[in-house]
Amino acid sequence: MTINLRPATFADVTFLADVVISATLAQGRFPPGVDLVEYRSGYENWTRETILGAIPDCTLSVIEYDGHPIGRLRVVRTQTSITLAGIQLLPEYQNRRIGSTLIEQLKHEADLKQVPLSISVEKDNPRAQLLYERLGCRVIGQDEQEYHLEYRPARHEQPPEK
Repeated sequence: MTINLRPATFADVTFLADVVISATLAQGRFPPGVDLVEYRSGYENWTRETILGAIPDCTLSVIEYDGHPIGRLRVVRTQTSITLAGIQLLPEYQNRRIGSTLIEQLKHEADLKQVPLSISVEKDNPRAQLLYERLGCRVIGQDEQEYHLEYRPARHEQPPEK
């Protein structure tokens, strides 16, 4: 299994909307009566703005599996933290350890940089919450719609100077 990330481009906007809509539909998480045409339009506009750099420190990537686009990953990196701001996979690629592999890579990056990895997950997405907790993230708070989780790297002790 080869997982690759590449920067999202304007040519990916429709695909990225397809991923988010199909994953959310498969999970039964759209509210009743949602206007998918309107949702798609808004999501595509937001994606274009993100690609143009409207969100500081944000990287929007297309997840590829064996050379085929299968999902999206959005990460915000600052000097003091890494935030997993969004990950979605096409339904047929879920439950194949792809998401787990990407999260483990972000945890490794957090360990190297000695910064926390933050993740927020909607309360109506218990499968994702369980995944994050299984991978070592702990709930540190919540608001009306989301649980806020964090992975904290173990502090590396510096050897005493001789």
